Amino acid sequence: MQSFFQEHLSKQASGGAHGSHFVYWIPVSIFNALPISLWKYNRPPDPERVAEIRAYTKTAKRVDGLIYLACVNNELVCYEANHRREALKEDMPTDLAPVLVDVLWNATDDMVKEEFLRLNKAISVPELYIREPAVPVDMARLREAVAGFCEHYKALKSSANHPQRPNFTRDMLTDEFSRIMAELHIDVDELMVRLQRLNTVMAMRDHRRLSPKVVAKCQATGLWLFAWSNKLNAKELE
Repeated sequence: MQSFFQEHLSKQASGGAHGSHFVYWIPVSIFNALPISLWKYNRPPDPERVAEIRAYTKTAKRVDGLIYLACVNNELVCYEANHRREALKEDMPTDLAPVLVDVLWNATDDMVKEEFLRLNKAISVPELYIREPAVPVDMARLREAVAGFCEHYKALKSSANHPQRPNFTRDMLTDEFSRIMAELHIDVDELMVRLQRLNTVMAMRDHRRLSPKVVAKCQATGLWLFAWSNKLNAKELE
C-alpha cells in the first residue's frame, strides 16, 4: 500500500525526497482523495478553529505552512496540522493553490513521536499524546464528554491560548480530564461524577479571595472548577 501511495503522488504531485522526508506540492482535490486519518496520539481538531481556518483559506486561496503526514503500518496519518487538513475538506475554491505536504514514508509510531516532539518543542505536550496511557482511554467517550461540558458551560468557553479564570478552552479540558483519569485510574463516566461532586463543594467555599468578576461568572454559570486555578487537583477528586 505504501508503494502505491508513493507512486500515486509521484504521478499526481510535484516534489520528491528532502532528506529522510518527502515534500510534495499536491492539488487539493488529490490531497482530499487520500485516505488520511488522525494520528492516534493527536487530540481531535477543534471544529471552531477548523471553521476559522477554512474561512481564511477560501479567501486567501492558499494554505499556510506544511501539513505533516506519515505512513505507519501502510496507513497514512496526519500528525501535525490536522486543523488545516480538516479545513480543506469542504467548500474549497477550484483555484486554491496546491498544498505543501511533508511525508515520512515507512515510519513507525516512535519515529512519528520524535518528529512530533521536535515540531512542538516550544510548547507543552500532554503526556496522553506522546505515549500509551497506563489505563486505556476511550477517546470517543472523552471527546463526547468534553463537547458536552463545553456546550453546558459555553458562556465560559474561551478561544484564547491562555484563558483567564474561570474560563477554559476545549483543549485545556481534554488535557486536564486526561491527566486526572490517568492519575486516578478512572474512566470518563466516573470522572464526570467526581467533577460534579467537586463543583458542588467548591461552590460552598469561601469566595473572598476571588475577584468579584470571577465570582459573578461562576455564580451566573454554576461552574466553580476553574475559579481558583486552571488546573484540576487530583487529590480533590479522589
